[in-house]
Amino acid sequence: MCFFLSCSNEPEITPEKLPTDTNSLKSLLDKDINPETRLEVYYRLYKAFRDSDLAQAAYYVNQQQDLAKEVVNKMYLGRAYHAQGMLQRRSGEYIEATNSYLQAIDIFEEVGYNSGVAADINNVGKLYQTIEGYKDAIPYFEKAAQIYEESGDFKNQSIAYTNLAICNSKTGRYAEAKENIKLAIAQQLQFDSNDANRLAHVYNEAGNIYYHANQYDQAIEYYNEALAFNPSHEQMLVILYDNLANTYLTKGNYDKATKFLLKGTGITIDTKTAVERYNIEGTLYQLQGNHQKAVEVFNEAIALANKDIINEPLNNTLDLLSQSYRALTDNGAKVAYDDIYRIADLKKQQQELKDSFYDGMNAKALQAALNQEVEAHNNRKLQASMVDRQWLIAQGAGAIVAGLLIVIMVVTINTKATKKKAYDARKLCAVLQEEKDALAKENKDHKELLAEIHRMASELDTYNNKNKDA
Repeated sequence: MCFFLSCSNEPEITPEKLPTDTNSLKSLLDKDINPETRLEVYYRLYKAFRDSDLAQAAYYVNQQQDLAKEVVNKMYLGRAYHAQGMLQRRSGEYIEATNSYLQAIDIFEEVGYNSGVAADINNVGKLYQTIEGYKDAIPYFEKAAQIYEESGDFKNQSIAYTNLAICNSKTGRYAEAKENIKLAIAQQLQFDSNDANRLAHVYNEAGNIYYHANQYDQAIEYYNEALAFNPSHEQMLVILYDNLANTYLTKGNYDKATKFLLKGTGITIDTKTAVERYNIEGTLYQLQGNHQKAVEVFNEAIALANKDIINEPLNNTLDLLSQSYRALTDNGAKVAYDDIYRIADLKKQQQELKDSFYDGMNAKALQAALNQEVEAHNNRKLQASMVDRQWLIAQGAGAIVAGLLIVIMVVTINTKATKKKAYDARKLCAVLQEEKDALAKENKDHKELLAEIHRMASELDTYNNKNKDA
């Protein structure tokens, strides 16, 4: 008996040409379209709403997931789990997002969609990075980079190496971080050496790594190289100006620090970057002994900062402002009690937001929960693999037993046929022997008769001779 096992990659998805606007896509769902097209429409509607309406995006993801299960389309089922993970991550549901990403990875591995596997492995790493689980994030970024390298995807390999560099830097592994970021730069240059914004981002991260490694001159070189690409994103320009200002500030070069701070003035930036700029400016005044001016700047940062979210730049502002108040009081200046209480209240509010965000768990506890989810998933996967293996072994054993039975049956039939032939042969030999014995007996009788004839002939001759003589 023979049995075969085969596997194949999911065919490329090539849906019919679809409209790009949301209303036209929605109207298609009311028509009689084939399942593959409907799945693609769901996926595009998810992408249309993921940045503006998470609930609506989740609705289309659920519709896609249900239909993909019904028609057994694994590629779109994997995409649905991927999309679900993205939405859960944005909602702060990190454990649920981890589980969705892991399910997507399993499905993408099954259909041979390596880019999807690498993307969601990278996403799991980003989840750990978000909760400051940098050490746990590292293996995921390493694996994602390896898969991207095997598939020749230099763009995403550069992204994975950048993430890996950041995590290694955060854990104090600066040698590894430097090697990672150099590889990220090399891969980006190989993929697209004209993408100024992406190159500026990677070179900026390189500067950050060297800054945290206390190698300020090398950090300045990378920041300047990033500026040389002339990125079109104004936000990136301001970040680079601020990083240069902060680095020169750390080196004690206040003139150059002031110069780069002024370069970013008047450019539209987001609130987080603006607060970070105020922190650098206030620190500049602190280091020059002008604490009164520093207090004014830090208060501007506090007025601008979003106090309803966990805000690390705001926490830095509060710490810096406390230092300036302390310096002012040491020099005999008076600080209003209301200002002191305001700092304490804001710090308390930030701590309450953190407690609420983690639902009573600190970052390490949440990190442990993610680890448990990953471990549980791997155990489930291992058990499923063992069941499949046992099934294959059982099938193989069944085939072997069936084969042995067939062999025994064939041998038995052949044995019976052989015995029958041997019996028939012995029977024929017995008949031939009887014929032989009969012939031998006849030959004996013939010999005795012939001897009698010879004797009688001899006696006749003797008698004739006597008569002749007579």
